[in-house]
Amino acid sequence: MHIPETYKNRLTARPHILISPGEDRRDKVKTMLDDFFAGKADTASFRECYVRITGDKNVTGRLSDCNQFLMRESLSDANLSNTLGDTINRSMVADYRNENQYDVWRAIATVDRFDDFRTVRRTRLGGYGDLENVAKGQAYPALISPSDEEVTYAPAKRGGTESITLENIKNDDVGVIRAVPKKLSKTAKRTLAKFVLDFIRTNPVIYDGVALFHATHGNLGSAALSAAGVAAGRIAMRKQTEPGSNDQLPISPRTLLVPFDQEETGVNVFRRNTNNDKTFVQNLSLDVLAVWYWTDVNDWALVADPNDVASIEVGFLDGNQEPELLVQDKPNSGSMFSHDKLTWKIRHIYGGAVKDFRGLYKSIVA
Repeated sequence: MHIPETYKNRLTARPHILISPGEDRRDKVKTMLDDFFAGKADTASFRECYVRITGDKNVTGRLSDCNQFLMRESLSDANLSNTLGDTINRSMVADYRNENQYDVWRAIATVDRFDDFRTVRRTRLGGYGDLENVAKGQAYPALISPSDEEVTYAPAKRGGTESITLENIKNDDVGVIRAVPKKLSKTAKRTLAKFVLDFIRTNPVIYDGVALFHATHGNLGSAALSAAGVAAGRIAMRKQTEPGSNDQLPISPRTLLVPFDQEETGVNVFRRNTNNDKTFVQNLSLDVLAVWYWTDVNDWALVADPNDVASIEVGFLDGNQEPELLVQDKPNSGSMFSHDKLTWKIRHIYGGAVKDFRGLYKSIVA
């Protein structure tokens, strides 16, 4: 039986990809790329993956050297940038969901969503004063409406671009290529964590025109980290009052934030001495969380449970807490055409603000 030479080339250009019943070639390519970024041994070469998808055996990056029939089967209506970008995005999001030191912010903030880029407004109502006695036959007095505190913040886009070059593919730089999703995940998580934790580190002016930690707010101390210092901070938080009623709020700290240098000291504050009963402070058993980038080795902070006091809010566009990866290129234009590289854009959209200073306390140690 005579087989046309062109059809022979199409057959031989598709090595090693076995199509299972009910599975088309595009599904197989998706699995192959997922396995590559997962580090599986049977897909250890990215160059081989590229050749399997495109038929560009010499990795020239030219469409004329690709097998168009093979690419249509492998990519359907997509292109290599889209397909590879989808795989990197899946790998990036999976890594982003793994907990690490950058998730410390979740212990101190509440999460909300916004649906557009207009300024976000949050209003916090105060409380009513005590109810008055009402004599027989007398009218009930009008209550004094509570005051409110409005917080605003602007959503912002954060992101950048990352590329895989023709040289990376041709040299089969497996380590470099596999590192892309993890690098993207890391930079997005780190940026978000710093955004939240910097409210405490930098002590910004907040919604009432006063610095977050200030004598006016009754949440600023100067004692070194110790049981006595934590006790003083707790008392200061317990003495915070509700706007309008001026009644004391039952606020207690749940989290102790420290720089890495103070992590051992912070843990030891709550450790019971051998054969001795726990002290009052040791019974508090706060979560001690070390913040990796705080360079001041003496300052520390207390934060209430965000379910009790919403001290800091972070809002995400459409509620999407994870970054997204967008394709920048087309095969015949963009950076692949001009600079021999596939380029993607990572984008993360969020904003936030301090909503209530009463759930936060900081000791700025001289």
